[in-house]
Amino acid sequence: MTPAEVARRHQFREGFVLVDYAEAGLPVFRLTIEAVTTSLRSIPAIQEFVMRGMALGEEDETAIAAMLGLKPDLVRAAMDGLVNERHAARMLLPGGGEKFRLTEAGEHRLAQELEEVPQEEMLVIDYDGIRRTPIRLAGQSVVRAAELRQHGAVEIRPYPAEPPAIGELAIPDVARVIRRQGGEEFRRTVLALKRVVRRNNVFREAVALIYAAERGAEVQVAFAIDGQVSEAHERTFAQHGGPRKMGFLKAVSERDGRRALERFLGKDVICRLPDPARMPALRKAEADAAEEVRSAEPAAMAQRSGRAGPAVTALKAAKERLSIARHDLDTFPIREMAPFEQDELLQEALENATRSLLITSAGLSAGYVNPYLLRDLDRLAAERVEVDIASFIVPQLESRSKDAYDPVVELTKRSKRNALRLIQMKRADVFVLIQDDELAVVSNRPFLGEVSRRTGFQRVEGFVVRAKELVDRIRDIAIAGTEFRGA
Repeated sequence: MTPAEVARRHQFREGFVLVDYAEAGLPVFRLTIEAVTTSLRSIPAIQEFVMRGMALGEEDETAIAAMLGLKPDLVRAAMDGLVNERHAARMLLPGGGEKFRLTEAGEHRLAQELEEVPQEEMLVIDYDGIRRTPIRLAGQSVVRAAELRQHGAVEIRPYPAEPPAIGELAIPDVARVIRRQGGEEFRRTVLALKRVVRRNNVFREAVALIYAAERGAEVQVAFAIDGQVSEAHERTFAQHGGPRKMGFLKAVSERDGRRALERFLGKDVICRLPDPARMPALRKAEADAAEEVRSAEPAAMAQRSGRAGPAVTALKAAKERLSIARHDLDTFPIREMAPFEQDELLQEALENATRSLLITSAGLSAGYVNPYLLRDLDRLAAERVEVDIASFIVPQLESRSKDAYDPVVELTKRSKRNALRLIQMKRADVFVLIQDDELAVVSNRPFLGEVSRRTGFQRVEGFVVRAKELVDRIRDIAIAGTEFRGA
């Protein structure tokens, strides 16, 4: 699931409203521990005692069965297994009978089973920096801080910041989560944990969801892992004061963004907003339909091409419900924007623009101005769509960093060959996206990234406008109120 899909799924919370979301990295300490271990007994019990019988000089299956008080069939099956594993050798007798003896490999294996030798070895485990417990991340990748920054994800800090001391680690918890190559089980017994030799700070990928109380100043921070909200992470993070310590509470409680948008649009435009009581039911219908589409798609894709089976029929019905739900939202001349809609509306504008497209932003980050967006811009240029992009950044042809890819350079190159117009504008608190005379989006969040790396959250406020007269008016307001520097 994409972060937007996760946010849409979990947007509803009693008494709260979703005000922001982002990809996030949950802290994990990868610990290398010096430990004392010993091998596990791995021979099945019946085979072990059959081997012991042969070690005492008994060669006949029936005699061994009598010695052990077992049915001959059980001993015969155990003996066949030992022969197959080359722990025992079968010898045919002249009269048609057979006898058995331990092979050299069998004697060595039995000796190992009888004598467990402790040894020191290095164990590697993952330790959840929020829940403060060893965890097993089988099949799940972790990323480093540099990779989080590259994708514009928010780095969640652990509280307390220190990794666990050796005395905080319980042997049963450690044994349960030891990392092994290829995912195989750890087949030794941990006797003691001596010391933590090394620790690496890595991160588990998640989506952070920020909720603000409908009344009051309470803020709740939830974390969705693999699309599902982890109550344990949310509760522990709150108990340790994580939202306050990372500055989320103050940033999200600010309402300046809403006031700036209202001043930008004017009271006569704001007064055309629909009754807020109507919106929850419409958003719930859209979210449910989107979830139905997402759930139905795998089965429909697996169904043989050209056959209108139940999976394809279910997907078609879900898509129709989603189309109706979104049409109901789009009929409003102006409505409030949910945080997860902003990137989707940008993509809609890129796909549908036929005459003009205006995008304003604070920064131009690689997470937004990526090869996919550049491809869309190149297509619009080929179709002779007038594209204006304004940001706080000075257009330049020299890379700002050692990275091979610089979005400012890529856009400046296109501006130089008149494929679009890249503009530096003055600092602003309001950002707009305007596509033809069909769509205008006004938001306090930049459309193409912040000037600096994102480290926190804000209360995202925005409006979606689809009435032609209002779109034209917002374009005029945006152009008149924006001072450009050096086109």
